[in-house]
Amino acid sequence: MDNDYISKMKKMYKVDPSVVDDMNWFLVLAGAVGTILCVLAFAYWLIRFFMFLLAVSRGAKSLKDTTFWKRMAVALGLILLFMTGSVFTLLSQFYDYMAIWGWGG
Repeated sequence: MDNDYISKMKKMYKVDPSVVDDMNWFLVLAGAVGTILCVLAFAYWLIRFFMFLLAVSRGAKSLKDTTFWKRMAVALGLILLFMTGSVFTLLSQFYDYMAIWGWGG
């Protein structure tokens, strides 16, 4: 890569921490909305899971439905990533690596 291009990108996309301080109220509201959405997503996941088990007990579906289990595992993984805040930990680590690479200023 051209070093001139990288230096231009560093100047263009410099992170300003004071913007985050000014937007604290928005981040609190976004966190509350995110929490509510995570709880609703998890409740929906539980309803789908128990509806599937009910359908299995009635003989309408097979317990060996691999596509169902794969989708439910991926969905549960994503829900747990957001509920535990691991997504934000990963983003924070990515930002730290960007700062180490010289993108933070």
